[in-house]
Amino acid sequence: MMKREVMELWRVCFDDTEEFIQFYFDKKYKEENALVYWDEQGAAIAALQTPLYPMTFGVTQIVTGYISGACTHPLARARGVMTKLLREAFYVMRGRKIPVSTLIPASEWLYDYYGKMGYATVFDYTPEHYTILDKPVADHFRVEAIREVGLLTDDLFNYFQSMMRLRPCCVLHEREDFEVIVESLRMDGGALIVVYSDKNIVGIAFAEPRGNHALVLDGMYDSEDVKRVALWGVMKYLDAAEIYCRVLPSGKADEHRGMARVLDVEQMLRLYAVNNPEQDLVLKVTDDWIPENTGIYVIGKGDCVCDNAKQVEVEVSVQELTQLLLGYHPERFPELEPYFKKCSPFISLMLD
Repeated sequence: MMKREVMELWRVCFDDTEEFIQFYFDKKYKEENALVYWDEQGAAIAALQTPLYPMTFGVTQIVTGYISGACTHPLARARGVMTKLLREAFYVMRGRKIPVSTLIPASEWLYDYYGKMGYATVFDYTPEHYTILDKPVADHFRVEAIREVGLLTDDLFNYFQSMMRLRPCCVLHEREDFEVIVESLRMDGGALIVVYSDKNIVGIAFAEPRGNHALVLDGMYDSEDVKRVALWGVMKYLDAAEIYCRVLPSGKADEHRGMARVLDVEQMLRLYAVNNPEQDLVLKVTDDWIPENTGIYVIGKGDCVCDNAKQVEVEVSVQELTQLLLGYHPERFPELEPYFKKCSPFISLMLD
């Protein structure tokens, strides 16, 4: 019953094909991750899902709750319904011991909306642009386009996962999701481009057509030579003379891609302390939406405790703490920069 109601709301709110909707609700929708706001008549007027994704965090790994399919019926908008639903989602995720939430705003104005709910921009990418590439001269490379999930081997997934894990603050994808990504590409006319050297996988690119060009949603390559071969493969198999790529942020001409929010400050600061046992710091954190997070945290000797009697050294909002913990431009916080390592958080391939 609930799944059917959420699907109907999705159809009303989003401009997706019926094929994609059926695909999403078959592959990604899980009742335990769904939250619905019902009106007095028992109709679903708002909904969201919180599918779980692993994420690298320093030398450890955490679980994040990704906000997916957040929508309100057009006749019920501007009543604060989604705000109430999101706040409920915060507590549901906290109850499941999920320390961080992530999302990709569907429109530019939503960055401000989610910012008011405690989210901070942390995921950027650098756009790259390529026009017609000549066929690479190296003849020991072989390129193929994979469009069928049945052709995905363990070697392919293992290469994908190992390359993703090298990124220090990156949302990861498990095997099932890897297959969902490739199936979604196929539905959009795209493909997974794979580069081999002899029998070894040395590069992959997730590409889809966008009008008269191709978009590489993400790519992993053993070298710049391999990258060039992969992009030539994108042009060949997607019949594109122009390619746009989203690559790891370089700090120049970066564009915003997504946001994150710490849901459990003490849990995240404890993980930070374990990763940085040499650090001693007293922080006051304020969180307007999750008052349980507001407090004074004492970090030292690889541990963190909340002690509201302590003298405060520095005060930060939950948005600022999220950016610091994920290493997003710590230089903007001169007083705290020595305590937090600069990082390039990355999110990709999220079926947004």
